[in-house]
Amino acid sequence: MSGGPSAPYGRYGNIFLSQTEYDELQAEYPDRLERFIEEMSRYLAANGKSYQNYAAALRIWAGNDKKEAPKKGIPDYSCKEGESL
Repeated sequence: MSGGPSAPYGRYGNIFLSQTEYDELQAEYPDRLERFIEEMSRYLAANGKSYQNYAAALRIWAGNDKKEAPKKGIPDYSCKEGESL
């Protein structure tokens, strides 16, 4: 780990990040980091798991995130003549 001593994060205090790691993650995922931390904290507590590198694990969770902001606009339901929906 880098960026000084690690501090516990999450409801269960089981995610350990240095201030530098937290700041980098906050810059990468400003609107989602706290949700990732809380979801991971619940998962770790419920399953008795831990990670060697929590910053890397949070980036993996971010990559797998299915709850990204919904797409804006109206879906295009148009079809060509002869096609149907």
